[in-house]
Amino acid sequence: MHRRHFLAAGAALALAGCSAGPARQAAGPTTSPARTTPSPEPSAEPTPTEEPPPTPGTAAEVLARSTVPVLCFHQLREHTSDDSAYARSITTPPDALRAQFTALRDGGHTPVTAPALVDHLQFGTPLPDRPVLLTFDDGSATHATVGLPMLREFGFPGAFFPMTVVLDKPNWLSSDQLRELDAAGMTIGAHSWDHQRMDRLIGDQWPEQVDQPRQTLAEVLGHPVDLLAYPHGVWNQETLTHVAAAGYRAAFQLADPTDPAQPLLTIRRIMPPPTWDGPTLLAHLDADF
Repeated sequence: MHRRHFLAAGAALALAGCSAGPARQAAGPTTSPARTTPSPEPSAEPTPTEEPPPTPGTAAEVLARSTVPVLCFHQLREHTSDDSAYARSITTPPDALRAQFTALRDGGHTPVTAPALVDHLQFGTPLPDRPVLLTFDDGSATHATVGLPMLREFGFPGAFFPMTVVLDKPNWLSSDQLRELDAAGMTIGAHSWDHQRMDRLIGDQWPEQVDQPRQTLAEVLGHPVDLLAYPHGVWNQETLTHVAAAGYRAAFQLADPTDPAQPLLTIRRIMPPPTWDGPTLLAHLDADF
């Protein structure tokens, strides 16, 4: 933050009027001596008291705060005859997504941003009543064509975790769409390069799957990226070591228990299938978190 001091100084001149002499005497203007008004002493602005940085909570404190529901969506489109049973379970038609969003709104839940949730977990920063985080994995183009318009309609924020291998490929998010999501107030995080399970990576796969996606997304967006979602939601202790070393602030898994030693790197999520109606979704938010 830049501080500037504006100084002001002024001087006033008092002019005396002219007096005429006798008729035969040449007249001439007479000026009284100039009087200078003293310049006011410059007053320095008080230096604002800077608040100390927040103190991170202990792992136990972060774990105790880890009760905010986090939902994970994938493709947002109609089902097709080519979809497998699994594909149908993670493909949410627009009408189903709208019904679930409506249930969240009418049920009094308030979607929050991913950084706000992480601040809450790490520092205890307050969140609104009944918060929930909406996340979208893999990088389907439908996140921009279906997800973003609906999020805007409801006034909801969201977090998007694209694989970088598919960036700018047909049917996947383009760099321009990523920037559009970012400009709309959505959070962009990494989701590996090509969706490899991180509990099975070895050797030089770690930079390719963990470090490089973060760098690629930062170059596209023009600012750092510090959140990660694990492909398939899986991780192990070695994964956490590499993720922390790569500079990620927090990471999202799926259904495994939160790691008691590193809860910020194992934030839990659930995947609501499109078959969940509003009451079912709300019941799971209360039961699963």
